[in-house]
Amino acid sequence: MSGNSLFLRKFIQIKARIKRCLYNSFVCMEANMSNAESGAHVRSKITGKALSVFGVAFSFLAMLVSGGVLYFAPKGKISNAIDWQVMGLDRQGWDDVHIVLASLFVGFSLWHVALHFRTFKMMILGNRLSPQGHRLEALIGLAVVIALIVLAVFGLPPASWLLDLNEFFKHEFWSG
Repeated sequence: MSGNSLFLRKFIQIKARIKRCLYNSFVCMEANMSNAESGAHVRSKITGKALSVFGVAFSFLAMLVSGGVLYFAPKGKISNAIDWQVMGLDRQGWDDVHIVLASLFVGFSLWHVALHFRTFKMMILGNRLSPQGHRLEALIGLAVVIALIVLAVFGLPPASWLLDLNEFFKHEFWSG
């Protein structure tokens, strides 16, 4: 089979797929419009993938807020002495919320990885179209995480700067 006829055949297949997709989209859109006019409500199917993505995103955002509050919160004794509260929660309340949200985030993250394991594997190991995969990006991400852990453990900048600022808020800022 010549290169031109193979190209033409592939082009015709792609054109047919696009035509089917457009037709299906139009039929679906038309059905939704007629249901909207009749007052009927069409409920879409809940998918585990979408739920895991939104679970990771929303639990992360909530954890970011609780972590931010705790980062600037005074030390336990000081917070009790000045009756420190944010949005009706004291320091212990924010600690509890943060731990629960962190557990929820870990759970959603593990579920997300399990659902997308083939994609993660393909990104690291590569595939036919991209034999190298994204090994370099994976190694860079891993190196950044390990480096920040080591910097925090040994008290080196820039991790130490964040920890020093946190200590300032815990001990000095709130004690007056």
